[in-house]
Amino acid sequence: MVSDLRRQLSKAIYDYHNWAAAPDDIKIQKARLKAIHKYARDLAGLLRADGENPGLDWCSQWPKDWPPPIKVAEEIQRMIEESSVLKKSPQKIIREIKEDSAVSGSALERLLGSKLPEVFEHCFRRDVTLYQKGDYVRFAMRIIKECEIRNVRPSTIIKALTDARSGRSGRRRGGRK
Repeated sequence: MVSDLRRQLSKAIYDYHNWAAAPDDIKIQKARLKAIHKYARDLAGLLRADGENPGLDWCSQWPKDWPPPIKVAEEIQRMIEESSVLKKSPQKIIREIKEDSAVSGSALERLLGSKLPEVFEHCFRRDVTLYQKGDYVRFAMRIIKECEIRNVRPSTIIKALTDARSGRSGRRRGGRK
């Protein structure tokens, strides 16, 4: 049971860190994709110029069952452009990923509202309750403290859990009401 608890907690915390790092990771991936797009465009231009002014016949080494090098470079460009990833903000990409995965809220809300409750119920065979001094809230606070994630109040845990159960995100959209 202890190893199962350790494994499940490890996965939940790993997922939390992945979601928390997602905006920065997406920015890095977009920068890489932008560079790939630029190099593919430059390569296609060089290959076109090489085709117009033949010199060294390096293409004879290219496998016959592969598309011509210019087509490969153009296809890379086309795929990047059609994905429209370069035109989207990291926040919009994350929103789309969350919608596709039926995930809502921040990384912390997801951890407190769905991942840790799953671990608690599975490992302790007890229901998660919404009591501020209940076992789940104490469990979640201890995990958050041990993993040095951040300081949270019991009300934060209960709100995340309530929002997850109702299918809402704790974040308001479109300003205050």
